[in-house]
Amino acid sequence: MNFRITSPLTKLRLSDKVAQFPRYERASALLCDRLYFSAVYDGEGLNAKQAVRASVTVCSELAPHIKVYAVDHVPVRLPHYAASFDGDYIGHEPGLYPDVLRPTDTVHLQPGQSGQLYFELNVPKDVAAGTYPITVEILPEGSEEAISATLTVEILPEQIPEQTITYTQWFHYDCLASYYNVEIFSERHWEIIENFMKTAVKTGINAILTPVFTPPLDTAVGGERPTVQLVDIKVKKGKYSFGFTKLKRFCEMCRRIGVKDLEIAHLFTQWGAEHAPKIMATVDGEYKRIFGWETDASSAEYSDFLHAFLPALIKKLNEYGYEGHYFFHISDEPSKAHLESYQRAKNTVWDLISSYPVRDALSHYEFYENGIVKNPVPAIQSAHTFIQNNVPDLWVYYCCSPGSKASNRFIAMSANRTRVIGAQMYKAGVTGFLHWGYNFYYNRYSRGMINPFLITDGDFFSPAGDAFSVYPNTDGTPLLSLRAALFEQALFDMRAMALAEQKAGRDAVIAAIDRCGATDFTHYSTDPKHLLALREEVNKMATKES
Repeated sequence: MNFRITSPLTKLRLSDKVAQFPRYERASALLCDRLYFSAVYDGEGLNAKQAVRASVTVCSELAPHIKVYAVDHVPVRLPHYAASFDGDYIGHEPGLYPDVLRPTDTVHLQPGQSGQLYFELNVPKDVAAGTYPITVEILPEGSEEAISATLTVEILPEQIPEQTITYTQWFHYDCLASYYNVEIFSERHWEIIENFMKTAVKTGINAILTPVFTPPLDTAVGGERPTVQLVDIKVKKGKYSFGFTKLKRFCEMCRRIGVKDLEIAHLFTQWGAEHAPKIMATVDGEYKRIFGWETDASSAEYSDFLHAFLPALIKKLNEYGYEGHYFFHISDEPSKAHLESYQRAKNTVWDLISSYPVRDALSHYEFYENGIVKNPVPAIQSAHTFIQNNVPDLWVYYCCSPGSKASNRFIAMSANRTRVIGAQMYKAGVTGFLHWGYNFYYNRYSRGMINPFLITDGDFFSPAGDAFSVYPNTDGTPLLSLRAALFEQALFDMRAMALAEQKAGRDAVIAAIDRCGATDFTHYSTDPKHLLALREEVNKMATKES
C-alpha cells in the first residue's frame, strides 16, 4: 500500500497515482486558525478480490481538535461550458470527480484504485505555541501493522483575527423542503434549516438570504417556486396588515447561530426588474397570490404595497436585533438592456431604502457610473473597472462563469484555483463576496428537483458544482464539499493577511501576494506550491515582533 500526507490543495481522482502528489511534511497555523491537509492512498499490492476495510487513527496532542473526512466522488457530466475553459482543471471529460467530504474513521482499500482523506484541524485559542507532530495511521483489517505518515505543525503564538469580509451564498429554503419532503416551516423544516445554516456559518457565510417573501430567483417567466414567505400578509377592505411571528423566530435563530447580516430578498424579478415577486396574502379570508408575473414592477398597486410593507419590516428588523445589519436588493443581474426598467423599479422604493445598503450583482459599470446602482457587486472577471475607479465598499461575485483565467469553484477545477481568491480579494480590498448557490437542488428555472449526489450540474444548467456547495445528508444535516472547505481556507488566508498587515504593513502583504502570482482576479499562478508558500510567509509576518 502507498500512503502519504499531501497538501490541502489536493484533488485526487480514482485513477490517479499516489506518487503524483508531493508529500506535505510541515505547516504552520495561528491560534484559532483552521488548517486543512490531505492524505492519499491506494490498494496496490492487495491480494484480495474485493475492497479491504481499514481503520484511520490520528495520533497527536491535537487529535481531539481534528476532524477526518473521506473524499467521496460524484458524477460530473458538465465539467465546464464548451467555450469557457483553460488548462487549470483536474479533468475536462465526464467522469467521477472528488467532492463530498464525509466524516469517517475508516477507508476501503480497493485493488487498482486510489483514495483521499481530508483533515480539518481547528486550532484552540489556548493551545501552547510550539511544534506538534500529527501522525495518521491506516490499519487494514486482518493486519497487525499500521501504515503511517506524519505532518509537523508549528502553532504560532498569535491569534488569527475575526473575519471582516461579508460573505453570502444564497440559501434556498424551498429546496430543503422539497428534497426532504417536509412541509414548509413545519418544525422539521425549521430543524433542517438550522442544521444547514450552522454549517453555512461554519464555512464563513455571515449574511443570510432572508425570504420575507419568496425570492424571485431562478424562476421561469410565468412559473413559480414553492412559497417560503416569512411575513404573513392580510388584506381587509384594501388595507394591509402584517404578521411577523415567523420572521421573529428566523431572526432569533440567526442571532443564536452567529449570522451577522440579513440579506433581504429581491424586491423585483431577476434579469430586468420588470415584475413583482410572488407575494401571498389572505384577502378578505381567502389565501391567494396578490402579486407576481402579472404585476408591473412600477405599478401603483405594488408601490402602495411596498410603502406599507417596507417601513413595517424595517421596524421589526431593528426590534429583532438586526438594526444596521441588513441590506436590500432591487433585482439580480440586470444587463445594459435593463437600464430603464431597473431605474423605474428602483424609483418605486428608493425613498424607503436609500439610507441602507442596496446591493445588486451586475457587470456593467454604467449602472454605477450613472448613479443607478448604489452598491454594485460585479462578477470577478469584470471587477477591474470598478477597482480602477475606486468604488467604495465593493463586493464581487462569480456564478456559472468564469470558466477560464479566473477563480471559481467548479468540481473539475483545481483546488488551488478555488482557494486563490482569498489573496485576490485581500489585494483588491473588496468588502464582500456573493455566490448564488449554497444549496440549490432544482434544475434550470426551478422546474423540478435534482439529486445532487447524482446530478451535479442542475441537469445541464451550470458547470458541475456551481449550484451548491453542500450535499443533503439523509438525516437532515449537510455534508461539506471539498470546494466549500477550500473557499473557507481562502477566508482564513484573508484573516491571516489582516494580522500580517498589522505587523508588517499592507504593502508587504501585497508584495508577497504578487510574488505568488495572485496579482488580480484574472491572473494567478496555477502551481499550488506558490499559494502554500504565500500562507507560510504571511504567518511569519503575522508573528513578527512589531
